Amino acid sequence: MLRLSIMASDEDRDGAAAAEMTPDEAASAISAIGDSRSWLADRVIAPGWYHLSLGLLAGGAIAEAELHSWVLFAWSVVGYTVGCGALTWTNQRRVGVAMKYFDACTRAVFAGHVLALSTLITIACWLDLDRGTRGAFLAAGVLAVALEVAFGRWTDQLLRARLQAGQ
Repeated sequence: MLRLSIMASDEDRDGAAAAEMTPDEAASAISAIGDSRSWLADRVIAPGWYHLSLGLLAGGAIAEAELHSWVLFAWSVVGYTVGCGALTWTNQRRVGVAMKYFDACTRAVFAGHVLALSTLITIACWLDLDRGTRGAFLAAGVLAVALEVAFGRWTDQLLRARLQAGQ
């Protein structure tokens, strides 16, 4: 018999025929799989502070542009990058499992997230640097926090649904 994996065998390791599974045992095994998917979905989803922290990092970097200091802004971008890396690393260590986040639907939400933040920054640049409207970067920084939290929670909902469906 051709074996694709050790799970494809109907014999145990000693060559004896494997015992048949009763319907109750099968139902129990399926229930255990469902429970583990639910546990994994709850574990992989980012905690409440995660998206807020990312939003504060992004909002702070954007709002700091109000000072019109390119040196300070460059350091803000470095701080934002290091902060995002540290948050991601911390969350990955907390979860203890890596997974592919970007199915087609999640990619679309992520693209919308990037486009929304880019548009917000572009409008703030236009208002402040071209039109001289003071406070545009501060307002954009505050809105960036809200956008980050909203898109982060939306991504988490998609991820949870995907995990619970077993995909």
